[in-house]
Amino acid sequence: MKKVRIVMDSTSYLSEDMVKKYNIEVVPLYVRFGEETYKERLDIDDDTFYKRLRGGELSFTSQPSPEDFIKVYKPILDAGNSIISIHISTQMSGTVNSANIAKETLKSDKIYVFDSKFVSLGCGYQVMEIARMLYEEGKSLEDVLKEIPDLYKHSNVYFIVGDLFYLARTGRIGRARAALGTAIRVKPLLYIKDGVVDTFEQPRTAKRAKERIIEIVKEKIEQYGMKYMSVIYGDNREEAEEFRKICEKEFNTQLPLVRLGPIVGTNTGPEVLSIHLYTERI
Repeated sequence: MKKVRIVMDSTSYLSEDMVKKYNIEVVPLYVRFGEETYKERLDIDDDTFYKRLRGGELSFTSQPSPEDFIKVYKPILDAGNSIISIHISTQMSGTVNSANIAKETLKSDKIYVFDSKFVSLGCGYQVMEIARMLYEEGKSLEDVLKEIPDLYKHSNVYFIVGDLFYLARTGRIGRARAALGTAIRVKPLLYIKDGVVDTFEQPRTAKRAKERIIEIVKEKIEQYGMKYMSVIYGDNREEAEEFRKICEKEFNTQLPLVRLGPIVGTNTGPEVLSIHLYTERI
């Protein structure tokens, strides 16, 4: 029986251990400073990226090309395998479009492309569930394909940023644009809804916003259970460590600390704190 291989893009930010464990293929997105273009986490590391961002340089991002996907897809298909390819929200990137063009170019009926409607571990946790169903539970491709369209309903991403400038300049602010008001430096509590960034609430202070994230996630867990959860940050590790300690005490569990790479960092800026939750039920 031929295997099913999973393909994700670099913005899912799964750990290297997880990628190796399930033999997942990663297609990188591109980040650009001026005329210099880099593949995320291959040609530029997180420290270098954030140092340049904090130094005043503006970065830009772009999706992988169809050719990038073809280079990954073709060897898998040639080996007789099927492909589940799941990626960053179509509202945030053209990555899914590139994947679909690659599929059409290869004229294959063994490639299944999905929009996760999320980014970072909002997508990454969906990848983990697909891998778990395929490789640990031994579910058939047909059964897994039926479940994938509802996986996004388990994902919850709540976050705050130090400066809305980055989301505003890249156009990724979505419905949260209303939070800008007349000042760029407000600190609303943001979340991802229907594949775009939206405003959940507008607490008066960053401290209160952090408290509200914990309260909201607690309510979600009480109602739907917790399967996976992480604390996410950008270039503010010390603040993230403090937030994780608070979260671990509040949720009575150890939590991974996961860093955003250059693509998402371009849109959030260096100061970002988030909880990514994947619930047991929907």
